[in-house]
Amino acid sequence: MVKRVLMISNMYPGEENRSFGSFIKVHVDTFRRYTDLEQFVVVNTDQRKGLPRLIYKYGSFLLRSIWCSLRRKFDVIHAHYVFPTGFIGLICHWLTGRPLVITAHGSDVYNLASKNKRVFRVSRFVLRRASAVIAVSRDIRDELVDEFGVDEEKIHIINMGVDTSIFRPMDKEECRRRLGLPVDKRIVLFVGNIIPRKGVLYLIESLEHVKFDDVQCIILGAPVDREYFDTVKNRLNEIDADVRFFDAVPYSEVAVWMNAADVFVLPSNEEAFGLVALEALACGTPTIATAVGGLKEFIRDSETGYSVPIGDALAIADKINHVLDPENRAEVESIREKGLQVADSFSTVKQVKRILRVYRDVA
Repeated sequence: MVKRVLMISNMYPGEENRSFGSFIKVHVDTFRRYTDLEQFVVVNTDQRKGLPRLIYKYGSFLLRSIWCSLRRKFDVIHAHYVFPTGFIGLICHWLTGRPLVITAHGSDVYNLASKNKRVFRVSRFVLRRASAVIAVSRDIRDELVDEFGVDEEKIHIINMGVDTSIFRPMDKEECRRRLGLPVDKRIVLFVGNIIPRKGVLYLIESLEHVKFDDVQCIILGAPVDREYFDTVKNRLNEIDADVRFFDAVPYSEVAVWMNAADVFVLPSNEEAFGLVALEALACGTPTIATAVGGLKEFIRDSETGYSVPIGDALAIADKINHVLDPENRAEVESIREKGLQVADSFSTVKQVKRILRVYRDVA
C-alpha cells in the first residue's frame, strides 16, 4: 500500500511567480484534500534565467532532492518533467531503490529534448528506466513511443485536470464589476504567456475582421518574450481594435476573468494539453482553440467548443463573430453546456485518483 510519495518538480509557484507551475501545486493540494497520501514536496520556484542562476537553482534543487530521499521514508518517487527533474528523480531512485514515476508535460519533450541532442539522450535514458511514465495527452504518448523508444505498456495518459472547485460558472456582471471591466462590451479573452507559440499575434490580427464594434480583447499574461511582445504591440498599432493587456494573476483569480468573458480564445501553434482551455470550458465560457496537441481531445468543433487551424486569423475572426452573434445564442448555449460536462469529466480529483492507481501498480 502506498502511504508516502516524494514529489519533485522544477516548476512550482512561489511568492514572486505565483503562476509558475501552478498546475503542479493544484495536484499537490488535491492529493492533500482528497487522499490520505503523505507527500514530501521538493521544488524549484525560481523562474529566473542566466547560466549562474541556472547552476545555482538546479544545484540546490538536486541537493535538496537527494537530502530528502535519504532522510525520508517513502514508497514512490514522482518527478514532474522529464528533464531535469526526471534525471534528479532517477538519482533518487538509485539511492533508495524506490520506483520512479515521471510525468511528461510537453515542453520537456517537444521543446527542450528535441532542440538539444545531449538533453534528448539523457531524457531517453531516464524515461526507459522509469517504472511508469505519465503523458498528459495522446500526442505526447505517441512522441514518447516513436521518438524516445519508451515501452507503450508503461505509459499512462493522465492529464493535469481542472480544479472544478475554482473553475466554475459565476455571474458575469459581478465578475466584471470585481475586475473593473465594462459591462456593456463583448469581451474576448486570452490567458497565457505572451510568447510566439501561444499565437497571440493571430488573435490580434483576427480583430481586424470582427464585425462587432463593441468588442474588447483582453490579453491576460506575462510578456515573457519582449521581442515578440513588441511585435504584437506594433501590429496592434496598425489596426483599429480595443485591446487591453494585464499582467498574470494568481491561479484562483483566472476563473473570475474567464467568467467575465463572452468568449475565450487559445490560438496556440502547439499545446501539449492546453489546460487553460479546459479551465475556460469549466467556467462555461465558449472556447475557440487551435486543433493541435491535447486540445483535440476535448475541444470538438461545434460540439464542445470551436476549433480553428493554426495561424489562421480569418478563421479565428469567423468563430468569434459566430459566438458573439445573438442569432446563434441557442447553439452556443448548447455547446457551452456540453463543454461543462467535458470539463467535469477531466476534473483534478478524477485525475489524482488515476495517478494514485499508477503509484499502487509500481510500488
